[in-house]
Amino acid sequence: MDISIIIPVYNAVPLLERCLDSIFNQTTLYSYEVILVDDGSTDNSVEVIKARHEKNIVLYQQQNAGPSAARNKGVELSKGRYCAYLDADDYWEQGFIEKTVTFLDKYLDCVAVNVAQRHLTVSGSSIVPICYAQYKRPFILDDFFSFWADNMHVCTGSVVIRKEVIVDIGGMRKDLRITEDLEFWGMVATYGKWGFIPEILFVSDGVNVTRTQGWLNKMMIRWNNAPNIVDWEKRIIKRLPVTLPLGFLRARGRISRNLTYCQLLSGRLGLSRNEALKYGMYFLKDPIGRLMNLAKYTPITWWMLAKCLQYREYNRK
Repeated sequence: MDISIIIPVYNAVPLLERCLDSIFNQTTLYSYEVILVDDGSTDNSVEVIKARHEKNIVLYQQQNAGPSAARNKGVELSKGRYCAYLDADDYWEQGFIEKTVTFLDKYLDCVAVNVAQRHLTVSGSSIVPICYAQYKRPFILDDFFSFWADNMHVCTGSVVIRKEVIVDIGGMRKDLRITEDLEFWGMVATYGKWGFIPEILFVSDGVNVTRTQGWLNKMMIRWNNAPNIVDWEKRIIKRLPVTLPLGFLRARGRISRNLTYCQLLSGRLGLSRNEALKYGMYFLKDPIGRLMNLAKYTPITWWMLAKCLQYREYNRK
């Protein structure tokens, strides 16, 4: 088996068929299996899966344990040389399997490769990584962490990874319920080189699901579960030199800015301010990152920033 495609499923009926069709419509000579791990769905997701006629579908049902646990179970069940993760509300464009597997078969020193992606948002915008238009051909990154810090170019459905690397890492952290994917990409990068295919072959589109769940309800779960950076990086840091590479410091700073924002919105003002004081020099220089670095020096200015941002997010249309 060439590639195992692992899909966590939780109340995924609105877009599940589109996701599966995008896989089975791929034109490729590579063999693949689709492992769907139902994570305690209460809708008829399981019935939708069972109604499919493809023979290379594997369905596993478990009690709700979160996406990391579902993905790890998928890897445990997998038979492929490579593994890819795809969320049930996202989909692949034609060529994803053929081009990613061909890349990893050609470049044996690469542990992973990802494609460019398009993110569709509730506001109706379409976001692609800023590095997308700069390159014409697939290539191997000289320094994953520096490239990642500049572009944040990796997301869950865009990646194919060698299975033995995932097994050696131990999979995704089940204790992280936010940024567990980012932590995992950082771990994978410590095992070898990473490739990039500058074609939009993956589309992230959870717009309908977000509207169904309610935007604020969905985000409150994320904000409340944002870890601190010391916890987030504890596996990665063990595999890096004592003097941390600048690329990692910069990538960690971008991630810390996002986690700090979540902590601030969930009312954890002391933690979020300490994170800003410690890692703020590497925050993304966007308006929020700049405001955080201006406000972090006194508790009162940090409180004022928190109130402004909480009002902005809680009243977002």
